[in-house]
Parts: sequence; structure tokens; C-alpha cells
Amino acid sequence: MRMRFNSRELSQLAIQPPKHFTKEGSLFIKEASSGLMNDFFGRKKSDSYSERWCRLRSNLMFYFKGKDMLSEPSGVIMLEKCTVMEVEGETQPFTFVIAFPGDEKVQFLAAHTAEQRDEWMSAIQQATYEGLRAQLIYLRTVLISKTGHDPMSEDQIKQVDSVSGAEGASEYHPEEPVLEMSIACSNLPDSQDGRPPTTFVSVSIMTPPQHSSWMRYSQTEIVQESNNPRFLTIVSFTNPRDITMITRFKATVYAVKDRAKGKMVALGQVVCTLREIVTSADNRIKLRLVSSTNFERSLGTLTLLLWEIPPQRQHLTEQTQSYDMESGPGIKRSNASRQGFQPQATVKQRSHSINRNPFLKKIFVNAITKSYRRPASDDEALVVQEIMTECMLSFYVPQQMLKLYIEEEKQKNIQLCRLGEMDQKYETMRKEIMDERIINMDQYLEAIAFLKDYKGLQFKKSVNKADKATEFVALNLHLQRMRVTKPPKRTEYMYDFITIGAFTAHTLKFKSGGLRRMLYETSRDGVTRSSPMMPVVLLEIETLERNLKSLKTKVEWYATQIKSFMNTQMAESQQDISKNYITVSQVTDSDLVSNLFSLLTKVVELISLCENPLLSEAAASLLNEETSTQDTKQCDATMNSSLVNKLMEDTRDELIKLNKLAQSTSPEEQGWQTDVHHTVNCIADYIEQLYQHVSNCLAFILIREGHEHRSMLATLQYRRDIVLSQAITGAIAGFYTKLSTHSTDQKFLQQISKIGLLLQFESLLSTYSDEMGMLEDMVVGVEDLNNVRFRLVPASESESMPVISGTRSHIVVDIPIGQIVLSRFPQELQRGHHIKILPVLFSIGINEQQTLAEKFGDTALQEQINRDNLVLIRGYWEQFTKLSQRRSATVEVPRTDSLEVVVTRLQEAVHNKKPKNVDILQLAAEVCRQMNGVRFTSCKSAKDRTSMGVTLEQCMILQQQFGLDARTFGHLLDTMRSEGTRRTNTMKNLGIKKYAFNSFQIMSFPKLYRPPDGTYGKTQT
Repeated sequence: MRMRFNSRELSQLAIQPPKHFTKEGSLFIKEASSGLMNDFFGRKKSDSYSERWCRLRSNLMFYFKGKDMLSEPSGVIMLEKCTVMEVEGETQPFTFVIAFPGDEKVQFLAAHTAEQRDEWMSAIQQATYEGLRAQLIYLRTVLISKTGHDPMSEDQIKQVDSVSGAEGASEYHPEEPVLEMSIACSNLPDSQDGRPPTTFVSVSIMTPPQHSSWMRYSQTEIVQESNNPRFLTIVSFTNPRDITMITRFKATVYAVKDRAKGKMVALGQVVCTLREIVTSADNRIKLRLVSSTNFERSLGTLTLLLWEIPPQRQHLTEQTQSYDMESGPGIKRSNASRQGFQPQATVKQRSHSINRNPFLKKIFVNAITKSYRRPASDDEALVVQEIMTECMLSFYVPQQMLKLYIEEEKQKNIQLCRLGEMDQKYETMRKEIMDERIINMDQYLEAIAFLKDYKGLQFKKSVNKADKATEFVALNLHLQRMRVTKPPKRTEYMYDFITIGAFTAHTLKFKSGGLRRMLYETSRDGVTRSSPMMPVVLLEIETLERNLKSLKTKVEWYATQIKSFMNTQMAESQQDISKNYITVSQVTDSDLVSNLFSLLTKVVELISLCENPLLSEAAASLLNEETSTQDTKQCDATMNSSLVNKLMEDTRDELIKLNKLAQSTSPEEQGWQTDVHHTVNCIADYIEQLYQHVSNCLAFILIREGHEHRSMLATLQYRRDIVLSQAITGAIAGFYTKLSTHSTDQKFLQQISKIGLLLQFESLLSTYSDEMGMLEDMVVGVEDLNNVRFRLVPASESESMPVISGTRSHIVVDIPIGQIVLSRFPQELQRGHHIKILPVLFSIGINEQQTLAEKFGDTALQEQINRDNLVLIRGYWEQFTKLSQRRSATVEVPRTDSLEVVVTRLQEAVHNKKPKNVDILQLAAEVCRQMNGVRFTSCKSAKDRTSMGVTLEQCMILQQQFGLDARTFGHLLDTMRSEGTRRTNTMKNLGIKKYAFNSFQIMSFPKLYRPPDGTYGKTQT
């Protein structure tokens, strides 16, 4: 195909200002003696690299004569229908090529660093039509998830698909490989020292004619000292466009000399095509390893095994070539170059993919997968797949929480204004307190504006943890899912973990510690008291205010439930008249009785709080202030004559009436219904008045006692808001994952309806230096989750994301569920029954800082956390044992120990003074899983120690429940850490695939938490 262009116009285009270009910088370009392009198979040794200035604009890549932009433009490469890939074997480091289908010549380029190479490759790929199309698809997915509507019309979708042809029509997903390959070697020669070699296999592919050089595709893990290594890592092909029947595979076996330094030497290699493998018996081909220097030397053999090959062999089509007569002789066009594995011919795992799950597909995106196969006979092979995804909630939930904070701060200031005219001293104090809150609200508004306009990755990188603009965003939040496929029926089991950075305010630092130290202090004997930084009276006010708000909200909810039922009964209507979707057919007499007694209980608790001596003193002070400003006769400022006391007496009278009515339930009697309705109305009115007056008292005493500490209080609230925003983001993500695997498990649904959902947080933070402050923040963040309730609501077309409402002391998260799915849930959940959560935290430091804390510092906080949360998890266990025996939605997997035994062992471990007692974490995780809880793993950045923890837990599950033997356990553990998704997580955060550990730190870790050599080094954390 010929293309006309105007060289003068292109030259003018090349020298325009930088704002018009996507990327620019210097690259090394390989020049052949006959021109810029190089023939990969026939290039001359004299071909050399020249440093040129390059500029990328749309799909045009300009290169200049010199290495800076002051030189003249020299040429342009049109980036369309091209492939960009890394290459091996070039003298210039950091090399990549641009190849075009049907053209044997490719363009070699090299960058200054690996990071620059990756940036250029990414920019070039996105510059093509296919790159723009991929961005369009991603943005379309985001808009659909946020609005519930497809922004593109059917005609637009058809137009995009028609232009992209067969390439765009095939939908594929990382979790749904179209082809998988296992590799094994046999009879490898010993190394020079007479020991078996330590080896791994690198796999490269090439699909001619569009690929004229080998592209490194994947590699196995390193197997230590074995002449017959069987590699666990599976080579997965997820894109049907990557392979055809004539795709060539090159498997190179490397002998590792020094794993830590990355020294290795190639032993030999094999080359074959996909056709040769699939036409072999059982899709297994055994090839002799060939040395590049000595073809006669015996190096052993390498076996490639394919499985789950689609039965429709017609989908594995060959590439054919045809000549386009209109383009002239010698110009080849690929007629079916992209035909290959079609999406309907994928492996069985397809139906369980995250992107096809109604609960997860709009929440979790950008999946990365890695698969492993336990060496065994074909009928017994256990296939394990790791999946790691980002979460759309990371930047969405903080916006909703910030709006909630702003609204509550507004209401607090309105409350202060309701106190009316006051003495000048108090007027000044009130204004200064209100000003501090306004400062916080301004910061919240700035954060909302930034998050609303944010575009980019759906997770916060660990290197950005101190970024002010994203301080409310959870750090490095990902879903880590392990899917296990067990023979012979290929039954699948799912295990989910939320990995998330510690809930903490990195931007505010830890000079005064974290939230817990600011609020309380814990002595070595375990006694908890108010912190010296926080006066006792202010802590009491804060706690009392939170409890009152929470109880008032619950009283209002139960009263609304009862009145709605009464109104419906009296109207004899089948209409849904309640915002909580209550209808006559849905509500039973037992529900009514339950709500009546719940209302009684909450009102009694609220009245008990109002009898707090602090409120008596506050009411007296407020009354004195009112009488002094009005200059009227003296009043007896005692609680007996206060409005609070009168309201409480009236409420108690109505409670007695309601209790009698509840004990003689007669819903069919009109008079009984009228009495209940009237009594509930009276109680609700009295509680509202009581709450308003109590709030006035608390607001006044806060002015008087809190003015001196107003800046500290505002900072404390701001810090707590940051931590809660991060914590609730993780909690909502965890709730979605649990619904995705248990939405048809009626016993689980009854469990969360009756006793709530268990959230078990695992912390690997130390109790030394800044990490002590992080742990102190996290403790309070987890505790504040007790104020969160989930509610299932019918999904609407305009809203498919969770909606957060309420106040800090009582947060309600509405989870939209499809009407058909929701109809299968228990009646109480369909009616909007609040699902409470029980958050528990167990913490064990494992790094060198914890070693210092145990020898020279203080571990009292860690011990107190584990003791306190042991009590909580035992309480939940006692409730759990009263329910029906657990039965999951999938086939039951036998456990090695009963739940009672594991709880007992956990209790023993918590009271054991063993240093770095990681048994606590492992036992707590097992208890959580057996009680259908949600698992969370955290460290400072959820990147390094978290990766060690989650990979260990995955392998322990495989050992305990799927019979993984001890030798394979260690092999698979190292493999997951060296080749798995968690290693990729370090790349996503830092741009380098290394865990941020040094040798000294590794030695201080428990043995099972140590990464393999060569996977760690000094990096930015």
C-alpha cells in the first residue's frame, strides 16, 4: 500500500511545541547500511545504534538527526497495525522493536533505562488505533460501572467492531486462558561441581510473518538442584490473538549459578510449533535439548504438555497468506493472521471469572493471573490459579465518606448556633471552635475535587502514601483470589483475601503517635486510661456523643419499621410504603414483636446514657448560663427540675405501655394497632426532644472544656476521618467478595442476618518507631467499623455502586443487588435489615523492628490487641455455634481440625509469650475461614510483608485441605513469591519486581516469611 504525504508539512508538525506531543526524548535507533529499517534475519554486523531525539504525536513517531530537539527532523514512522516487543541478544541494552505484519523488516530501538523502555513501549502501543480502542473500551467500562448506562450507542459499538475486524470481535480475559502449558525436564547434566543443576525455563514465541523475532513471553520458577525438574508454573495464553497453529515456541533451559546476583548460563533449548504439540499423542511432546555450541552433547530432554485444549479443533486455524493484486508484486498481506483460539473455546474456569460475576465485575478491574500445576498424574493434577485485581472503590468510597464528614460538621456547627445568645467569653470560644471545623471542611472539599477528577490506576501506589491529595484513599488495595481446581470432577474452590495498606494517616506523621495513643494509653499491666494529651472530660464527651447518635439512629429505624407496618395494616394495602421496602406480605407478627422489643431495648439504653453525671453537670451549667444572660430570677439548676429529667420520666411511662402491648400481641385488633402506633409516636417524639436537649448540653460543655484544645480536637478528628475512610473502603470491598461466593448459600445469608459478618484483619506491623503509630491508628480504624452497617437494596439503572449515608457513629452502606438475585435472599434482608459487622484485629510484627521492640522496646500494645480481639472472636464463635452447621455454596471441603479445636489453640497461642508468634495469625485466619468471615492482610504498604503473609496462607490452605505434601509446599511457596501475582504487585507499585527487603531484615523474619533469593533488594518502600 502506498501513502502520499507532504514532507514540508510533516517537518513543521515535528517541531511544534511540546504540549502537542504525547512523549519525547532520546532513543538509540539501529540503522542499516541501506536505510533505517533492519532485516532481522539478514542484518549486517556493521549495523550500529545512533542516539536520536524522538517525538510521539498521535500515531506518528518523528526522529531527528541529532540527540536533542534542536536538530532537524529526519524522518517519521507511522505506528499503525504494528507490534511492539522486547528483544533478546542485542548488544545495546534495553532494546525493543517495532514490527509490521507482512514486512520482514523491523525497527530496532533502545532506551537509556528499563523504565524508559517500558514507558516508550506503552506509549507506542497506545498510539495505534488498537491502543486507542483499548482505552475506549476501558473508559466505557468505567462509565457503565459508575452510571449503569452504556455511553455508546449500538451503531457506535458496531462501527468500532467493524473497523477492528476479527481482532476486536474476540473478547478475552486474563482469568480465562485459551491455552495452558506445563514444562518438565529430564536427565539434565550435573554442573561442574558434580551437583545437580539449579534451573528454570524461559519461553519465547514468534508468529510469522508479523513477528520476525522472538518475543520473551513467560518463564518458570527456579527449581533447586534437580536433574529432573518438574516446574509448577503454568505458561498461560489468555489472548487468542497471540497464538496460531504456526506459532513457534522456543524454550531455553538456564542453569542458575548465583540466584542472588542473577548469574546464569544457557544449557540448551528446543524449538517447535503449536501444530507439532497438538498433533502429538495426548498433546505432549518430548524434545531433545540442543546446545548452541555443541550439537552432539547430550543435555537431556524437555517435555511440553498442553491441556484443556478446545475440542473444536477447527478453531485452531492456520495462518494463510494471500497476495493483494492491487498493491503490486512483493507486498504480502495477511488474510487470517489474527485467527486463532476463539473465546468460546476456552477452559472451564471461564464461568467463574470475576468479570462475569454480577457482584464483582463492576467493582474489581485489571486482573492479573498466574497458574500452577501440582506434579501428578493427569487425573490427579491440582491446578491453582492466583488472581489479583484492582478495586474501583479505592477512589469512589472516599468521596462519599468526605461528603458524610462535611454534612456532619455542618450539623455540629448548627448545633452550636442553636445555643442562642451567650456571654461574650463563650461567644468567642464558640466562633473559634466553629472556625476549626470550617478549616477541616475546606480540606474535605479540596480532597473531593481532586478525587472526582482523578483518572488513572484504580489503586494508590505505595510510593504515594504521603501524598496529601489522596490521603483518604486506602493504600495498595487489591483483591487476591486463589482458585483451586480439584480432580477428578474439576470442582472449583475460591479463597479471597483483601490486601490493603495499614489504615493510617501518613501525611500527619507520628510524632505524637497514632490515634490510640492520642485517645488512650495502655500501661504494661494492660490497664487502659485516658491519654495525657486528651483530657478525660473531652474523651467522655466524644464517647457519649457517638453513643447517643448511634442509639438515636437505631431508635428511629425501629420506630419507622413499626409505624410502617401499622400504617400498612390499618390501610389493608399491599403497597410498598416504606423506604425499606416493607409490605404486608413480607412482614410477619414475629417481625413486629422483634422490632417492638428491639425498640424497647434501645430506648432503655439511650435513657441510661442520659443519666450520665456528665450530662447532669452540663445541664446545670447550661441553665446557669441561660439565666445569667437573661438576667432573670435564680433557678434551681438540678437534673430533677430540668427538662431532661421530665422527658425521661415521660418516656419511661410510654415504655411501660409499649411493653404491655408487646406482651399481648394482637395485630388483628384495630384498637391494639392504634395504641401501638400512638405509643411509638410518643416515644419517638420524646426521644427527639430528649436528644436535642442533651445535644445542647454536650455542645455547651464542649465549648467550655474543649476551647483550649480546639486545634488538637480538629486534628484528631481529621486523622480519625482519614483512617475510617481507608478502613471502610476495605470493608466494603470485602463484603462484595463474600457475597460473590456465598450469594446462594442460605445458611450464610441467615448467618449474616442474625449475627452479622466477621471481618478478620491481620496486621504485620511492628510495635517500634513509626510503625507503632501506624498500628495505633489501625486499631481505632478497625474499632470504628463497629459503627458500620450494610443494607441490601434493589439495584437501579442509575446507581450500581454502593451508597453511604448516616453519621460517623452510625454509617449505613447500601449495596445494590439485582432484583432477581435479591428475591432469593431471606425476607429480612430483602426488607432492608441492617447487616452488622464484627471487625477483629490480630497483629504480630515480623521484621527487624519487631526484634528491637521485643528486646528494647514495648510489645504491650500488640499483646493487648490480641487479647481484646480474642474475646471478640470467641463471642462471635459462641453465636455461630448456635446456628445451623456451616454448609458452603460449593461442595464441602473436609477440615483437619474442628472449629472448637482451632479456637482453643488460638486462645493458647494468644496467651503464649513466644516472640513473633505467627501461630496467632495462622489460627485466627483458619477460624475466620471456618466461620465464613472476610480475610484482610496488611502491613505498612500491603506490598512486601503482606505478600509473604498471603502466599503463606494460600500454601497452608493447599496443604491442610488439598493434601499438598511438605516438599511441594516449600517449592510452591517459593514459586508464588518469585513468579506469582504478588511479585507483580511490587512492579505495579515501584516499577521493579523486587520485594523491599535487605539481607539483615530477611534474617529477622520467621522462616516461612522469607522470600527466595533474587527476589528482594534495596528499593523504595
